Amino acid sequence: MLRLIRNLIVVVGLVLGVAFGFFNYDLVSIDLLWTTTEAPLVVLLVVAFVLGLAIAAIVCIGKITRLRAQLTSTRRRLKDAQTEISNLRSMPIHDA
Repeated sequence: MLRLIRNLIVVVGLVLGVAFGFFNYDLVSIDLLWTTTEAPLVVLLVVAFVLGLAIAAIVCIGKITRLRAQLTSTRRRLKDAQTEISNLRSMPIHDA
């Protein structure tokens, strides 16, 4: 059911994106530091969207890498603690 809802949202998003692109195909002037160029508004919006995705992916990759390192460290500490508990359980009990 969730897959159907997700696919429906994707299709609706694509249809809205195509309609938006179709109705906003006007040329706009973009002034960069070294040049001025004209391009369709849709192209500039798609480029901005893709750049935003790329920047977000780079930021997320850094965060995911740190979280994976933390997970590895925590798993190692858990394994050490479990080994220590196992060793303590197997030790004979001495009466004082």
